[in-house]
Amino acid sequence: MSSPSQSVLGIISQDLRMLELRSNDETSNVGTKWMIEEDNRLVEEIIENKTYEEIALEHKRTVFGIKLRVISHIIYPKIKDATADMEALALEYKIDTSQLIRQIDKLRMKETAKKEKQKPKPINDDMPTNKEILEYLKQLDNKINEINSKLDNLEYLR
Repeated sequence: MSSPSQSVLGIISQDLRMLELRSNDETSNVGTKWMIEEDNRLVEEIIENKTYEEIALEHKRTVFGIKLRVISHIIYPKIKDATADMEALALEYKIDTSQLIRQIDKLRMKETAKKEKQKPKPINDDMPTNKEILEYLKQLDNKINEINSKLDNLEYLR
């Protein structure tokens, strides 16, 4: 298990590596948001059977980044709700099978975690019922009416 200082050093190391890559003209888009046009171009380049090295140079990103994008935005949407032959997909998209499986597993875990966050929270027994809320609102309405009545009396006395 890594210590907090090792985690911080790892993050700093990654940030420095990203800065280094961004300062290189061939990888200056590393870590930047992908535009829709760039995603569309990537799909076309994959269809044209370009190498990952060629695609990476054109997009000014790393080969690893291009492969991750292909996995997350081309392959994963096709297979997320079904079982698929990972070896066939790896062969079709020229990606290492173990890398493909690892990234698909990560994407599935992220999606599961996201769904867990979106699940409604269980009802707390301490929560008042609708009937209790209505009764409380009626009490508040009566109090407001009393206050208004007293204000009216004050206005009358002036």
